[in-house]
Amino acid sequence: MSLVRKIAVNNQILIGERLLTAFAGFVVSVWLIRYFGSEQFGIYSLVFAWFTFLSVFTPPMIEQVVAREAVKFPGQMRKYLGAGVAIKIALALIGWVAGIGAAWFLGYPKTTITYLAIVLLGLMGNACYVLQVPHQIELKLLRPALADGASLMFYQVGRGLMIVLKLGLLPFFWLYLAFRVLQLAFFFMLGFEKKEYRVDWRFSFQEVREIFTASRILLINNIFVMVISRIDQLMLYPALGARSVGLYGSCANLTDYLVLIPSVWYMTVFPLITKYLGESRENFDKTNHYSFKYLTITSVFIWIILAGFSQEVIQLLFGKDYVEAKDALFWLSTSMVMVFIYIGSFNIALSRGREKLWLLVNGLGALVNVALNLVLIPRYGIAGAGFASFAAYFTQLSLTALIKDFRPDFLVMLKSTLWPILLGSSIVLVSKFLELKIIFWLPVMLVLYLALLLLSKSIGRKDLEMFWKAVRPAEK
Repeated sequence: MSLVRKIAVNNQILIGERLLTAFAGFVVSVWLIRYFGSEQFGIYSLVFAWFTFLSVFTPPMIEQVVAREAVKFPGQMRKYLGAGVAIKIALALIGWVAGIGAAWFLGYPKTTITYLAIVLLGLMGNACYVLQVPHQIELKLLRPALADGASLMFYQVGRGLMIVLKLGLLPFFWLYLAFRVLQLAFFFMLGFEKKEYRVDWRFSFQEVREIFTASRILLINNIFVMVISRIDQLMLYPALGARSVGLYGSCANLTDYLVLIPSVWYMTVFPLITKYLGESRENFDKTNHYSFKYLTITSVFIWIILAGFSQEVIQLLFGKDYVEAKDALFWLSTSMVMVFIYIGSFNIALSRGREKLWLLVNGLGALVNVALNLVLIPRYGIAGAGFASFAAYFTQLSLTALIKDFRPDFLVMLKSTLWPILLGSSIVLVSKFLELKIIFWLPVMLVLYLALLLLSKSIGRKDLEMFWKAVRPAEK
């Protein structure tokens, strides 16, 4: 099998596994949100918001650095695996202490601190992804995907059974910890396939230092990303209580699953972007143009549904108890459009090796998010928190226009996304303010949007041909 074909097959495996587990997770999450109600789901969301926020202690950059060093020094790969796993476990314990300390300092109830103590132990499970590095290098990702998928399906089936049995909050948190332990065990079992895949714990301080040194810039970037994505829920709880976190968390949960789309897209397209960067500016810009255009059109289709008909979508999915979150869903779904574009811009910066400069983009975005949350949450509640998220991502994208190194790529992005967003905005605003009924008007609005894209020549035959070339499996 050729290298290109191997890459295509591995992308298909990863995409298939992630889409399957994401779909199962989405269905169970909707069920869980309805089961708990906004008050209890608020506590559930708060605990996992802390978990996601404190995941900055165990960032995915560590396995990326381990993979790079293992490629450079294949004879030392097992020691780098050992160092990477040990670093993640040690950092997970630091994250556990930091989380419990913060919760105690903020005066959380003892029951909530207990929930946090259980779930945050799951941070050690993030070490599992270091163990798939040898498979990534050899482009053999079927077994890691099966290990990941099997453990995730165990978790989703377990959550479903607990809902059927009408259990309380505590068993759900123990289940999560069991899932992370099982996941880690499955990934350790990958080492049974070959001796070269097994961890060597006899690493030195040199391996540890090299991993830390190489990952520090991406680590700081990751901290800023987590601030934007989760600080809103952590700030809502002391200001407005658990129910507000539950209302907001239901919307954030929904949009978080949808952000999988650009992530999966760039798993396939990123190697192509990097390849074209070395060939010609024209090919590089063309690849980015079509990536931005189709991701934006996809996100706007979803935005029309979620923002244009937010009240009915929430009632259909989560029930009447959550209808108050309609304005939060409007702003979070609007933010989602910005996130789709942001992920594309970040991947371009990464392909150019501009991680350090991207710190400015992420840092200012995080600052805007925190400042607006402080001002808007007391006055506008969860809708203010949603707007703060939108403003943060909008600020980040605007900064790419002001920074000289990013400006050419910003212009490519603007040309690709402007008309799809403007056309979608008009439909969203009409649907929102006329309070149109979803059962009749949603199909009409989606067909209208597609018609406007064709009439404005935002998409045509050439676009569809290029889209097919980007996603079709590579030939042998």
